[in-house]
Amino acid sequence: MSATSGFAAHERQLARGEQVGWQPGMDMRHWFPVTATAGPADGAATLAWRDMQNIAFTDSFVENTLMRQPREQRRVCVTPPQALDQFQLGNALAPDAFIFHVSRCGSTLLTQLLASLPQAIVMSEPPIIDSLLRMHHDHGGSDTVTLLRQAMLAMGQRRTGAEDTYVIKFDCWHIHSLPLLRQAFPGTPCLFLYRQPHAVLASHQRRRGPQMVPGQIHPALLPLPDRPVAAADLDAFAALVLDSLFTAARSHALAGELTLINYEQLPALVFSDLLALLSISCTPDQLDAMQMRSKFHSKYRDDAYSGDPQPQQDGRLAQLAAPLAAHYQALETLRLARCTSGCR
Repeated sequence: MSATSGFAAHERQLARGEQVGWQPGMDMRHWFPVTATAGPADGAATLAWRDMQNIAFTDSFVENTLMRQPREQRRVCVTPPQALDQFQLGNALAPDAFIFHVSRCGSTLLTQLLASLPQAIVMSEPPIIDSLLRMHHDHGGSDTVTLLRQAMLAMGQRRTGAEDTYVIKFDCWHIHSLPLLRQAFPGTPCLFLYRQPHAVLASHQRRRGPQMVPGQIHPALLPLPDRPVAAADLDAFAALVLDSLFTAARSHALAGELTLINYEQLPALVFSDLLALLSISCTPDQLDAMQMRSKFHSKYRDDAYSGDPQPQQDGRLAQLAAPLAAHYQALETLRLARCTSGCR
């Protein structure tokens, strides 16, 4: 089974539950798109939705919230794309920020802090985005931007009436799809989080993300430098992937398309700058709750977090990271040049 089909198979698992028939005009409030599929004959798209009732998306990733719903409560509806049409500005929010990142650089911490606020909708790496992007590259079609826009609106539906801020965090390889994603919402600010390459590689050596394993990500979504790497050399492959992500980010940053955030600025920057940037007003209790959440692991919320182990400074990972230092320093130079007096 190919890696791409493996991703699709996993998404189909998320889209399992009691089947509910769709009819035109059906009320899709509290339903969220999970995956998109192109028909084998005509390429016509269908969407699989989950009825999330009143379950809030407060987990580290959208996938975790979908998995948290009790199996006996899972209801699934398969629809044509026009089911997205009912989500328009007014009953849904447009994204206030897009978050891109190099992975293992604080992006999940940032989204977890925001997700603790009742006024914020936070969608962290929703599977529907990768599904639509894969379908775009595999089957083409001129309606990808429309589908992306409508899917984002569907995820931004207001459920309590208190929501006034909406943020989407993308998978790290989606930095290569930034131009396409921006077409859906051209005015949405884009944040980009990054970290010392050596630290990112060390984190993936301890626990590898799928993007750091050959063949796991659709090749059109993660184009890699044309350098030979032995299939079993996962550390060298991870360095190749990181090179690809930093290179794309550097290009977009030079074009003025990214607001740069260094891992070392977190979590302080959330309170000093980002809440104001997103026009989020918090009560003292909400700020206290965010401060408390920042003391725990971003992905394992029951584990206190005191920092990652320091990587060896003279090992092979340091050698692999060395060529990436120029990308990192270029982003640092741009960030510091644009910094206000409050930046560090």
